[in-house]
Amino acid sequence: MPGVVQVARYGEWTSPLAPADMASSSVRVGAPRWGARGSAFWIEGRAAEGGRVVLVERSPGGIVRDWTHEGFSVRSRVHEYGGGEYWLSTGTDGATVAWFVDFGTQRVFRQDGPDLTPVPVTPELGPSHRYADGLVVGGSEWIVAVRERHEGREATEVFNELVVFPTDGSKDPRVIAGGDGQVVPADFVASPTVSPDGKSIAWVSWDHPNMPWDSTTLWVAPFNAMAATITGEPKAISDRVHADGSQASLVHPSWGPDGSLHVLTDASGWWNLARIDSSGSVVPLISVEADLCGPFWGFTPAPYAFLPDGSVLIAPRHGGNARLATFKLHAGGTLDYLGDGWVGGSPCLSGTRVLALMGRTTHAPRVVTIELQEKEPKFEVLREADASIPDEDISIGEAVTFSTASGALAHATYYAPRNASYEAPAGELPPVLVLSHGGPTGATSAVYSAPVQFWTTRGIAVVDVDYRGSTGYGRAYRQALHGAWGIADVEDCVAAANYLAASGRVDRARLTIMGGSAGGYTSLACLAFRPGVFAAGLSDYGIGDLEALAMHTHKFEARYLDRLVAPYPSGREVYQARSPLLHVDHIETPMLILQGEDDRVVPPDQARSMATALNRRGVPHTLVVFAGEGHGFRAATTITTVYATKLAFLGQVLGFVPAGDVGAVEIQHLAS
Repeated sequence: MPGVVQVARYGEWTSPLAPADMASSSVRVGAPRWGARGSAFWIEGRAAEGGRVVLVERSPGGIVRDWTHEGFSVRSRVHEYGGGEYWLSTGTDGATVAWFVDFGTQRVFRQDGPDLTPVPVTPELGPSHRYADGLVVGGSEWIVAVRERHEGREATEVFNELVVFPTDGSKDPRVIAGGDGQVVPADFVASPTVSPDGKSIAWVSWDHPNMPWDSTTLWVAPFNAMAATITGEPKAISDRVHADGSQASLVHPSWGPDGSLHVLTDASGWWNLARIDSSGSVVPLISVEADLCGPFWGFTPAPYAFLPDGSVLIAPRHGGNARLATFKLHAGGTLDYLGDGWVGGSPCLSGTRVLALMGRTTHAPRVVTIELQEKEPKFEVLREADASIPDEDISIGEAVTFSTASGALAHATYYAPRNASYEAPAGELPPVLVLSHGGPTGATSAVYSAPVQFWTTRGIAVVDVDYRGSTGYGRAYRQALHGAWGIADVEDCVAAANYLAASGRVDRARLTIMGGSAGGYTSLACLAFRPGVFAAGLSDYGIGDLEALAMHTHKFEARYLDRLVAPYPSGREVYQARSPLLHVDHIETPMLILQGEDDRVVPPDQARSMATALNRRGVPHTLVVFAGEGHGFRAATTITTVYATKLAFLGQVLGFVPAGDVGAVEIQHLAS
């Protein structure tokens, strides 16, 4: 029997997701890998354990157990964003051996079983020497990995290198590529991969001011795996086909079963699969109007694999939505998607069994296996992530495309308020929360998201904007933000809000905007440069001063703004013109600013400077700085506080009373 539907104002509905639920249910799963003897591995970021990351195994018999001991956390800090934090090999007894980077020390440890003590295999030099993206070669005698060496706090004092070291830790790491003045010097190196016969090694490099999604070089060199030594001159491979003469972005090299090298290249305008022939030429194998990977923010394995029948397992991506598919290279390019409604990626292959992260509109990403030998692919869920809510309460995202003020097209996913127990009074329109994602080279996804449903189940609409610069729409859309950050993204977020208001879906008087990191910058820029559009703004570790960011951010993004804004310092006037902090006199909108004290990507001075400027002008605002948090909130207590604070803030500013005991937040200069 259906329940009684109550009438309550938008924003005042009782949600099945309380702020504490956002913490208790917050388990981030990632990095699936096959181990020995059919075991599946993945990592879990657990808010209830202070954001600690744990390596987890599921045996073929279904037994799930943690490998990571108390006092350890599996997380790399290379590029500050990490990834590539663990890798696996097979021991002499045929069992799995795990290698992982410990977050606190950044040392590589070897672990021979879940009950055995991890043993360090890199020197004790503190977190200034960081590792990622490793693999075991040479009959399990050597590890090849990326090392990031910090000789000081400035970006110019950080060196990214490809190193080798023995698996028993008996010798210090030896540089074989990258770094400063070494073989094939480069600002950055990534994705080392050794051929099945151990005679060749490949990797990717790039140099400032490029980001890995702008332009990279693929390197191939003769290699002696038993001695972990490059034995000849490395060969540079590039793909220069873009109209502006720029070199393509080549990422995720991997060796095929026939020993040939493959790579993803955006030479066509989309990241598609290609093979490197004997002359070093890049030969396209797949041509689809979709990206077969996302932007290289963190170290990940190649997102494609070769099946025994000659097909390729790929994950075509439109926006932030990737669907696993098989592509028959020798059958006219037939593309067959695996499962209806499943969205995900990070596939790992063992024979015909796929291990991947998959989600749906009603389920957050989960660790799943897919058996491809069946007439129909057979899916099995190994690990759920965030706890789901009843289907009848879930708002399903609607893809929308709209015109901006300059006539360009932008994309978004719209989520209408939904809660089976409530309806709004007749004639009332809901407030809307415009989400501006991070990166800005990021993308939205229509997969179930508890952070989205937290709002929609309360009667607050959400529109998640893929503004120009987002990935999953090809290189041209991605580069449409070049020189236009703070302009195009602002225009697109404002256009999304106006589009929904003009269509009668949301209340024009209660348009709000929220974003984190680069999305926080866009939120602040909307308030500074488009005053009067939004009734409230929320910034998580956002950027208010572009010049300060260019001068004090970490190495990976030290020259990112050269492309997005202008070269620095020659373009200093542009930085000043687009910094919300320097135009705070235009801001009248109440603002909530949340920041981690230990953030190395966006230093906390950014938040404090913005709050000081707002206070000086008497603009209503709240600043909360969380001790022990970095770029992103991970601890359960922090997450609970963040959601309770945001809800209370919006209620006080927009004039609704949130259901539940969320308390009040002190908003300086807010008129009673």
